[in-house]
Amino acid sequence: MSAKFIVAVAFIIERDGAILMLRRSPAKDFAPGRWETGSGRVEAGEHPEEAVHREVREETGLQVEIMGPVATFHFYRGAASEELIGITFWCRYRGGELVSSDEHDQAIWVSPEKAKSLVESPGEVDAIDRVARSIAQR
Repeated sequence: MSAKFIVAVAFIIERDGAILMLRRSPAKDFAPGRWETGSGRVEAGEHPEEAVHREVREETGLQVEIMGPVATFHFYRGAASEELIGITFWCRYRGGELVSSDEHDQAIWVSPEKAKSLVESPGEVDAIDRVARSIAQR
């Protein structure tokens, strides 16, 4: 096991109470066809919030306001078992038109309940639930 690990961000984009869900492209090396809220690596020297804005722009074409972190996660990714540590952020849609990237083959706005049914890990379910509770409190 090496001391090297990947730092990542995930984002949950909310618009009028709906959550944006993205289906990973069949060509992806990790979890092809799996639904997610969106994620990406933090580049060297990049602040996690800068990475969120960049990844949101690259993967969706949207502009968002970061409301804050809602969860952290840790797992070993892929066949190489690369260690990954990440932060999930709640984001509010602020503008832009949804555009597809080569990373995803489908994008849908769904209720938080539907979003939770589409993801596979308990951590993702919990993060979506935390955002849903924050939406309900405003």
